Amino acid sequence: LMRDETGEEMHKSAGTAIWFEEAAEKMGVDAMRWVFARQDPASNINFGFGSADEVRRRFIIPLWNVYSFFVTYANIDRYDPATRGPAVSERAELDRWIISELNLLVADVTRSLENFEPQNAARRSEAFVESLSNWYVRRSRRRFWKEGVLGQTGGNADKDKLSAYATLYECLVTLTRLLAPFMPFVTESM
Repeated sequence: LMRDETGEEMHKSAGTAIWFEEAAEKMGVDAMRWVFARQDPASNINFGFGSADEVRRRFIIPLWNVYSFFVTYANIDRYDPATRGPAVSERAELDRWIISELNLLVADVTRSLENFEPQNAARRSEAFVESLSNWYVRRSRRRFWKEGVLGQTGGNADKDKLSAYATLYECLVTLTRLLAPFMPFVTESM
């Protein structure tokens, strides 16, 4: 059953009902879709503007911030995604870790969706975005900030910077493909 944010039944006469058009306008359709996707269908859902704000704050904004970080610095450094990065085995340990986590995410989301368990796929995606934002990007910032424009300077610093860009690009592209069925508008913008 769908209940209001306090767990009480929604009633038009009590003024606790939320109309779809109002919810889509105020919450955003992707946030609203994510609220439903991460909910176990066997349990009641407490639905309201607060739950959508929570999804936006804890998931959509961090995802968008990682994307924005990448785009900002990729434009500054004129990073070209067509440029092949170093082999994963030659990248920094942090790069190899997040690529490993990404591969696990792909397997988990695929398995969850094949078993009609979107809530597991959604929650696993949230955990990955948290790791990407709070661990990978936060600990790799200096690698993106290194001096030199990609492709113009040689040496290990350039290779390390290229590795960071290639890794984050791969993570974002794969993640947007995984999230597209859940949040088509945000992922399309990305």
